[in-house]
Amino acid sequence: MKKFRNGLWIFIALGFVSYFIFKVGQRAIKEQLLIKNAQITKAVIIDKKNYLVNDDVKPQFTYSYQFEINGKKYTGNSHNKTVSIGDTIEIEYVKGLPSLNKPLHPNE
Repeated sequence: MKKFRNGLWIFIALGFVSYFIFKVGQRAIKEQLLIKNAQITKAVIIDKKNYLVNDDVKPQFTYSYQFEINGKKYTGNSHNKTVSIGDTIEIEYVKGLPSLNKPLHPNE
């Protein structure tokens, strides 16, 4: 039983480490693809909230944006607390893979 418990904790720890490595690698790949294949377009702020963590009393949020490429809609987090629904922002996306996108000026 003790071996099972030790094995379980090792499995859980490896799971957390693997997830962390995956997320860091995913972000690095996205940034490299955006550097090499970035396209810039306009996106409209939509009524989808992205709540910020660690604020239980009065939760703060940012709105998502939406843009369209070849008839298909894509969304992302604006990372900007000052924009309102209907505002337009500039975003960049990977040519050929628009699901990889980010706002150009998130803190304005």
